[in-house]
Amino acid sequence: MWLTAVVFAATAAASPAAEPAPAHPASIKIGLQSVIAPFVLSDHASGLFADVLRAAFASQQVNVEFLYLPNVRFDEQFRQGLFDVTTASAPGQSPDGYLSRWPVTYFHNMAITLRSRIPTLSSMDELKKYRVTAFRNAQKALGPAYAAATANHPQYREATTMPSGTLFLDRTDVIISQPDVFRYYLKQQLPQKRHAEPELAYHDVLGPGKFYWMRFRTEAQRDMFERGITQLYASGEIDRILARYQSDYGVTRDFFIALDCQFRPELAPQKCKNLSEMLH
Repeated sequence: MWLTAVVFAATAAASPAAEPAPAHPASIKIGLQSVIAPFVLSDHASGLFADVLRAAFASQQVNVEFLYLPNVRFDEQFRQGLFDVTTASAPGQSPDGYLSRWPVTYFHNMAITLRSRIPTLSSMDELKKYRVTAFRNAQKALGPAYAAATANHPQYREATTMPSGTLFLDRTDVIISQPDVFRYYLKQQLPQKRHAEPELAYHDVLGPGKFYWMRFRTEAQRDMFERGITQLYASGEIDRILARYQSDYGVTRDFFIALDCQFRPELAPQKCKNLSEMLH
């Protein structure tokens, strides 16, 4: 989806139209973005985020059913009652349902280059000098400053599937991506580069990342999820899930840094302090 050292504040908005649900429903429907590997994989059955959500609800004896949707349809489909939980919400975004008490996931895109070619980037404006490849709709997602920096750029393109390998094949100079997504596709496209981390430079020039809260149809569903996440941290199950994806795809804990800061701020005290300041 995010405490002694760090306090995260989010206002839970209750919809007057929300219907009460059984305390322990047999299953719950969760809306997920269709594919955002390695967090949601194309098999529509696994991925780091999918596995953590499934485990959190399983700890409360609840099965999950995932509905895979493009981001633009989340709020509309939630309002229509087609699923019980949306995974891409924020305070003030909708009056419907019950917002999680803290953000659950965090997404931070960076400009990624080969260290030998472009060791430093100090601003978005420098992107104009290079061949740039970004994820689809990056100009909309990354704000007006990024859109201005890449507008009318003859060597700028956006791709549906992140072509991480093109960085090593000299087909692009800069890739715009969340680092874990970049690493996942690099391993798929160039398996021989699975240990290429020392060759890469990550440039934090695109502005702050984005937090995502979850929104639930009922208060009981929200409370079940939060009890489940608490249990995953207490039992170490979330570490076992992360370890699998770290081993297979080289993912970091960054996607769940908000949860780490909620339950284990000692893992990254400075990062948790910075994230707390972003939320206030």
